[in-house]
Amino acid sequence: MLKIIGGYLSGRNILSVPGEETRPPLARVREAVANILQPRIEEAQVLDLFAGTGSYSFELISRGAQRAVLIDKNPKAVEVIKKNVARMGLEDQVKVIRGNALNVIDQLASKNESYDIIIVAPPYFTGLDVSSMKKLSATNLLAPGGIVVLQQAMDEQFVDTYGILKSRKTYKYGDTRITTYVAKDVDDKCDDPEAEDL
Repeated sequence: MLKIIGGYLSGRNILSVPGEETRPPLARVREAVANILQPRIEEAQVLDLFAGTGSYSFELISRGAQRAVLIDKNPKAVEVIKKNVARMGLEDQVKVIRGNALNVIDQLASKNESYDIIIVAPPYFTGLDVSSMKKLSATNLLAPGGIVVLQQAMDEQFVDTYGILKSRKTYKYGDTRITTYVAKDVDDKCDDPEAEDL
């Protein structure tokens, strides 16, 4: 059973999506990402593009994020996310959208939405990592001073720069690679200097 690791919801269970299609991030990866983002979490607006169970967003809200928009095209995942939202009483802080993440990026951009933290954790080896990052880099969805977190398999292609987005730091956890990206004009000093590359 998945559990929230830190913050005021610590220890609360997160329902999982049945089957093998949706695989939530390992607890140590989720905790590491939350620790990396800690200086930015308070009152943050979060966009979770391939939400799955919603575990990344729930972890960030538990630690102080203000609001999260979760996107997934799998109806089973959307159903589970909504159940998790209801069980935790987060209806006022979480919006769930069922749809193709690439299309939703365009829809949100057309509404001039912006987010402080954008999580990109698509299914591995689908090409959605690269296509999502390219599309994000062509929008203004990332708020000034914001950060994008890309989760990939170690064997997937690493790209240093996507348009206006440049890699800040890479972290390795077993067969998982986490890379943070910021806008090129940001002199970023907010990544956790104590975070370890495992």
